Amino acid sequence: MPTKNNPDLQHFLKESGFKLLAFARLSQCGYSLILYVLNCSVSGLDQIITTEGELAALIGYSEKDVREALTDLAQRHMIRLHFSDHSVAPEKSALRLGIQYDISKWELYFEDQVSSKDAVVFPFRRLGAAVLQVFDGQKGEKHDKSKDPTWQRIVESFIPGRNLDAKELKQSEEMAKVLIETHPVDQVLLMIRHFEHRIPTLSLLASSWQHYQELFEEETQKVDLLGARQKHHELDDRLRERVSSVLEKSSDLGLSEEELGVLRILQQHRHPRRQLFWAYQLRSRYPKLADFFHENASYMLSVTTSGSVVKRPHE
Repeated sequence: MPTKNNPDLQHFLKESGFKLLAFARLSQCGYSLILYVLNCSVSGLDQIITTEGELAALIGYSEKDVREALTDLAQRHMIRLHFSDHSVAPEKSALRLGIQYDISKWELYFEDQVSSKDAVVFPFRRLGAAVLQVFDGQKGEKHDKSKDPTWQRIVESFIPGRNLDAKELKQSEEMAKVLIETHPVDQVLLMIRHFEHRIPTLSLLASSWQHYQELFEEETQKVDLLGARQKHHELDDRLRERVSSVLEKSSDLGLSEEELGVLRILQQHRHPRRQLFWAYQLRSRYPKLADFFHENASYMLSVTTSGSVVKRPHE
């Protein structure tokens, strides 16, 4: 690949330059221009020599649009632009054009400067006012963030064996905070430990989560599907029995209607161990079930935000 011989382009890709382009708010012609130049870079052409007329013909815009887009991109420091002869009009002069790989120099003209880390998009955010409580399609209330595991566990699991400078460490801390807002912390730790140095940055793990999730499932899948299914059924039944035992003592425990509702869902649901996982995330809402959650936490079956089971190597 030509990119291997271009450390500047490799740095651009590592720093998620394409994500930052999503925030650039360029014109259509501007996006066409910068993507054309990036395509040349990937092909091994760090800079190209051309004219405004040739560029206009290549990308299908008028010379006026191309001239305005080049000026805008140059003023934003997103490209390196030089004209061969400043004594003649720009449209008649040959130009040398290349991408500015150092995205820290880009000017996006926002009140609050953003970075590529702000462009990560997730299926939904696990925390905040609109938390999804997967019981009977009901929406949950605000999550108590103080009860969440610390993001530092993510960083401490990621950094061993890596020589990170201060900037890279700070970026890892920022992405660790994002990861625990979008995925269960134990699940993130499981992914980091499984892939180890195959995950170069936490930013890549966050933005390519589905890819790593599918790869994880492929690598940990076992052949004995019937045996695994039977084991899951047995554990489901065992959990239902424990739930029934608590329901029989509900009057003595003084359980609220909401706490009773959670237990009934676990008792009647087709996949009670998955439901226990979601209930456990909101356990602060069910204080009288604290002992129940503590004693049965080992029965939880972690799932992704899309409902897929997170398989563990020993399963």
